[in-house]
Amino acid sequence: MSDPHRVAAARRLLDEVSGPAAYDRLSGLAARLVGAPHAKVTLFTDHDVVVGGHGLPAGVVGGPALLTGALSAMTVRRAVPLDVPDARRDEQLAQLPAVTSGQVQAYLGAPLVAASGHVVGVLAVYDPRPRSWSADAAELLGQLSASVIAELELAAAQSAVGASLARLDVALEAGSVGIWERDLRTGTVYWDQRNAAIFGLQGPLEHVGDDSQLMAAIHPDDHASVAAAMRAALEGSGEFVAEMRVLRADGALRWAVSRGRVVRNSRGEAVRFLGTTVDVTDAREEAGRRLASLQRTTAIAEVAAALAGATRIDQLAQITLRGAEVLGASTGALAVLDPGSGQLRLHMGSRLMDVVEVAAAEAGVAPPPDGLEIALDDELPTQWVARHGETVLLRDPDEAAERFPAMAELTRVLGAEALAALPLRVEGRLLGVFVAVWETPHPFEGDDVEVLEALTAQIALSVSRLQADAERDAAVAEMRAANARLQLLSETGRVLSGTLEITEQIGQLARLVVPALGDWCWVLVTDERGRLRDMASAHRDPGRGAELERYVRTMVAGMTEHAAARVVLRTGQPVVLPELDADFIERALDDPAARRALTRLDPTAGLAVPLVARGQTLGVLGLYTAADRGPHTQAEIDTAREVGRRAGVALQQARLFGQQRQLAEVLQRSMLTAPPAPDHCEIAVRYVPAAAGAEVGGDWYDAFVQPDGATMLVIGDVVGHDSRAAAAMGQLRGLLRGIGHHTGGTPAEVLTGLDRAGAGLDLDAMATALVARLEQDDPELAESRTRVRWSTAGHPPPLLVDPDGTVTLLDGDAPDLLLGVEPDRPRTDRVATIERGGTLLLYTDGLVERRDRDLDAGIAELVRVLGGLTELPLQQLCDRLLERMYLPDTEDDVALLAVRLHPQDLPRPPEAGPQRVPPGIAPAPDVVPGAGAARR
Repeated sequence: MSDPHRVAAARRLLDEVSGPAAYDRLSGLAARLVGAPHAKVTLFTDHDVVVGGHGLPAGVVGGPALLTGALSAMTVRRAVPLDVPDARRDEQLAQLPAVTSGQVQAYLGAPLVAASGHVVGVLAVYDPRPRSWSADAAELLGQLSASVIAELELAAAQSAVGASLARLDVALEAGSVGIWERDLRTGTVYWDQRNAAIFGLQGPLEHVGDDSQLMAAIHPDDHASVAAAMRAALEGSGEFVAEMRVLRADGALRWAVSRGRVVRNSRGEAVRFLGTTVDVTDAREEAGRRLASLQRTTAIAEVAAALAGATRIDQLAQITLRGAEVLGASTGALAVLDPGSGQLRLHMGSRLMDVVEVAAAEAGVAPPPDGLEIALDDELPTQWVARHGETVLLRDPDEAAERFPAMAELTRVLGAEALAALPLRVEGRLLGVFVAVWETPHPFEGDDVEVLEALTAQIALSVSRLQADAERDAAVAEMRAANARLQLLSETGRVLSGTLEITEQIGQLARLVVPALGDWCWVLVTDERGRLRDMASAHRDPGRGAELERYVRTMVAGMTEHAAARVVLRTGQPVVLPELDADFIERALDDPAARRALTRLDPTAGLAVPLVARGQTLGVLGLYTAADRGPHTQAEIDTAREVGRRAGVALQQARLFGQQRQLAEVLQRSMLTAPPAPDHCEIAVRYVPAAAGAEVGGDWYDAFVQPDGATMLVIGDVVGHDSRAAAAMGQLRGLLRGIGHHTGGTPAEVLTGLDRAGAGLDLDAMATALVARLEQDDPELAESRTRVRWSTAGHPPPLLVDPDGTVTLLDGDAPDLLLGVEPDRPRTDRVATIERGGTLLLYTDGLVERRDRDLDAGIAELVRVLGGLTELPLQQLCDRLLERMYLPDTEDDVALLAVRLHPQDLPRPPEAGPQRVPPGIAPAPDVVPGAGAARR
């Protein structure tokens, strides 16, 4: 649990937890919904910390999660839900203290994933008794885990907002300004501490109900005017101003001025009042000098409150204009330095913007929506302050023209008789310039400069906050985009390694890159002669898939040497098309039908990257975007190139694998001869090479007729999956055929001779094998029966299917040792009877043994499947059996030999084919004399 990024993310969230109540509630809800007695939220920092939980002591925050810490740590490492119905039955969990103590037997945990993508903790429920967790329980816990992380992220966000509000609070405290708010929907009134203090009360206050208690602090003679001002604000402009006498509890009488505004929702409905209150008693006593200062202070408070709610920098110019108007300024502007590029952008107040819009309309252009970029020089006051960071105060046109000659033209166009430009600074960093403009000369007397500096300080804090927010949002967006690109590459690797069927790979790849890298795409690959052919395509609108396929076919047939695919194939380099114009389309496509089809797909930009492997271009991936998406970014181009590289490697590997596998299969099959068809015996054989890898295998089958007419059946498997195993298989098979034919011995005698010959010839190979011999005497012929004598060297047992469909596993005694272990160990024959019409099945272990099941389970499944196929003709039975039992990704090859003994008192059935016996063996008559006589 030492991942520093995960620890940092968890610590950031944990530092913002103000109390466990929310997490106790969520964990309690989790316990109730899932029906578990215990639940808790755990964050993993340098040590696991319990945030809150159901069934824990009240108010638990912090400390190690000793009880379920190990289980929760597993959940964090895996980053997926952990479902433990009974920990005592799990070898990895049974020895944990929480399990051995009996406190935790069943556990269900869901990971807590922060917005950064890191797993920072776990929401878990547990039970001291074993239990099975339902799918609904797991889904509910996952949904609640999202709620927990939302609580944590909200706390972190609130902390960031709190920092900005703290700075605002300092400014309001300096101005002794109280803030009040009235929620018009609920009737709730809130006074902050300063506002309550103005009325001689302890604050902050929150009041619900009628206003009689609050109005008691206001002189009765002023009740009507305050109420009238409220109504006028609600019914009119939305602005509220009221002067009132405050009756304090100590009997003192103070004067206060309250200013506010109505806040409306998107439908224009009034939802709340937001305002400020200032004690103006001293101002009334010194009305002449202090009146202007009071108005300015109130304006600064209003501006500060408005600045705190701004979400974009272009909103600040209009907000700060209200503060400049207190000094008589007619308009204002805000120039901000871009943190990345260093460019200076000017955001203008309403009156300046009106002049610019008129000039833009006359010139036939639109004003820039994100501010006007201006040169960083010393020609005008705004740029000069942005470069040097010093305040400029220009009292009249003469002073302005003397210091900045270019101001003469602005005075004429804008009527700017006086101007103040102040630097925006936060912690020594120069962020931009605040500009106020007067239509008449302005002497900057009294506290004018102080007011301007106070406004500038508030503006600077807001600019800093918004820039920080923008940088954070940009970083988060870039991180998400980078994660998405990494996820795409990861998925590309998974898709290209999931199968060796290249057509399926490329089809999945096309569906993966759309819409991640384009609105539609095509993939072309070269064939053995270097010709391009279409292999896959995908459109973000599935309904247009067929239309895209038709276009790609016509494109491949009619594209010229100027087409992107041809250029990429020729050069091995990407082709980027920021704009697809008509001239390029006409040069790239000769066929008018192809050009019309492309036009209907409406691409505006494109990108083609090579599928490269070992310096050879094997194909091309084309990606196209519509107008709402725009050209590909550099990051998308780089990602597409990497996708093409990985696809090229996969394409080359698939081609090599196909060639090697085909060669291996041809070699393997060349060693396996067609079986004979003696008497009324039908023999079917199958061989399927391993799907994973291109090595030849050691599985084999064989069937031949001994000189006495008996049919020998052989199935075997040499240990190993390589060329040595295949060579050993060929030698063992040849030796067995020779020994079995020459000696005419029983299966046990043949296997003994084979084992001794292998040792004597130093074959150095181990193998399993099963040899069976079909025998029949006159009584058995009369009874329509055949005797099967077999011996097995460590091989899976044969299966016998009676004519009535009953499946029997012939596994009486333990099999003898493998070949190549102890050549002198005696071997035994086993005997069974087959009714005519019955079937005998021999197979290798690749048919029944897989990683997810052992041999016994596989044989049991084989018996079950075979029981449902007994009525099928023998050839179809073998095919259907392979379809049901053999998986496409099996890592072992399979050999299969099935024998069906047809009745001898009837002609050989057509599906069995003609009788085939080697030279020197007399064929059986069409109907064998005496067959089935005892049953008539």
